[in-house]
Amino acid sequence: MSESYGIIRDCLVSEFEVSPELVRPDAALASLALDSLALVELSLMVEERLGVTVTDIRPECTLGELAAFADAAVVGAAR
Repeated sequence: MSESYGIIRDCLVSEFEVSPELVRPDAALASLALDSLALVELSLMVEERLGVTVTDIRPECTLGELAAFADAAVVGAAR
């Protein structure tokens, strides 16, 4: 997976104490028991670590989709 996915995975495991076995590209954020505040915090962590803003974080979003949004933002910021 991408660097963005690795960063998101690390944040979920270390900051939100999500079991590493649950962190898969096809896992929806809602399935990880993250509330709306946790989603905002995750967005801020991604922004801090990647230097891009990811605003489209919804509970039904999968980790793979979130990583793709972050990857696209990184590519867009590099232009």
